[in-house]
Amino acid sequence: MELSRINLNLLPALYQLLQSRSVSRAAGALHVSQPAMSRTLSQLRELLGDPLLVRVGNEMQLTPRAETLAGQLPALLLQIENFLIPDQFDPSLYAGRFNIAITDYISEHILPPLVATLYRTAPGLQLHFHLWEPSMIRDLREGRLDLAACILDDIYDDIYGREVGQDDYVCLLRRDHPLLAAPALTLDDYTGADHISISGGGDKNRPLDSALAAQGRHRRIHITVPFFHSALAFCASSDCLLTLPTHMAQNLLNLNEGQGLEQRSLPFAVPRVQYSLIWHQRQQHDAAHRFLRQHFYDALHSSPFSRSGYNEN
Repeated sequence: MELSRINLNLLPALYQLLQSRSVSRAAGALHVSQPAMSRTLSQLRELLGDPLLVRVGNEMQLTPRAETLAGQLPALLLQIENFLIPDQFDPSLYAGRFNIAITDYISEHILPPLVATLYRTAPGLQLHFHLWEPSMIRDLREGRLDLAACILDDIYDDIYGREVGQDDYVCLLRRDHPLLAAPALTLDDYTGADHISISGGGDKNRPLDSALAAQGRHRRIHITVPFFHSALAFCASSDCLLTLPTHMAQNLLNLNEGQGLEQRSLPFAVPRVQYSLIWHQRQQHDAAHRFLRQHFYDALHSSPFSRSGYNEN
């Protein structure tokens, strides 16, 4: 028999017919009309070359072939269902490794409670974290990276994701900085000062520099460091300015990690920075990946260090 001749939709009907030994009861179980079920029985008889159900007195009885099929069919239907429908994911039984790119800010201020939860619910889950860089898009595509929480400016057809929030920028200065004598920073103040740039964790500079370039201005980068805390320390001990997304700056100040710093609004407009949780399209339907990225999304969504307003692509 050629497989192309087999209509898998007939198998549930065959199961009901063999279980109930009644065309009308099988029709009721599958919510179809009795004439439709009678036609299905005719198709099954032709397909299998056997009458399957025969009348004996006032009852319908199974033929020997139908008796054999009745014993085989439940396991067969279960195999087909497991083949076509993804298994339910059990995190307690899962064992596997995920490579995830993040910023140092996320690592210190958002991930610890999440990692603690995952350690309890999925003890076999191995998490390996890396500092995000825009070039890691290639790592996502080639399977060296599974997930990234980052600032993403570009849109890629093969990269899926969820927006994790948007934010503005603010400028940090040491508390006794001469520029704080004025009620607000001017554009000349901002571009005339030295600046600190944070290189790790994604491109935080391009939106700022593009907005300034549109006005024929530029920043003078005096210090470049990879991490937030070193940038804060340098800012507090120098006349350099540090420009950060607003919620990061405010939360760090509230935690006294920005002790000795003050914030000022920028004297020019900058497009809002966008935070994203991204992955490659091939992992869109993987059960373990769905479990992990949902937990990451929930942690980012509920954290006081993030902002709301998320949309799924």
